[in-house]
Amino acid sequence: MRTLLYIILITGLVAVVAGCKPKSSCISSGGGTGGNGSISISPTHYGSYVDICTMYIKYGTLNAPANGIYDDSAQCAFVDTIPVATFNNLKAGLYYFYGKGYHTAFVAYVKGGANYTLCTEQHATVLLPTYTYNP
Repeated sequence: MRTLLYIILITGLVAVVAGCKPKSSCISSGGGTGGNGSISISPTHYGSYVDICTMYIKYGTLNAPANGIYDDSAQCAFVDTIPVATFNNLKAGLYYFYGKGYHTAFVAYVKGGANYTLCTEQHATVLLPTYTYNP
C-alpha cells in the first residue's frame, strides 16, 4: 500500500514539473524603427514564390490596421532566386505584414497578411502565404 502511495506521489510530481514552462522572453508589445533587428519576408502562393510583390508593414500590432494605412513598404527583389522584401533597423516587438502582387506562374493577382513577433533585435526570415483575388 505504501509503495502504491509513493508511486502516485512521484507520478504527480513528475506531471507537475513536466507541465511547467519557462516564461517567454518575447516582447508582447512595442516594435518600430530605431533598433538593430531586421525582417526579410518572402511571399508564397501554393508552395512557390510570388515573383512580383509589394510588402507593407505595420509596427506595434499583430493585426491589420483598421484604416488600411501601413507604416512602411518595400518592393520584393530577388536574392538567390527568392523574392525578398527586407525591413531594417527594427526594435524587438510586434509586426503585421501585408503583401499584394502578381504571380506569373499562376497568372493570378495575390494578396495575404501575416503577423510576426521579433523577440530579439536580430534578423528574422518570414514566409507570407497569399491567396488569389480579383482586382
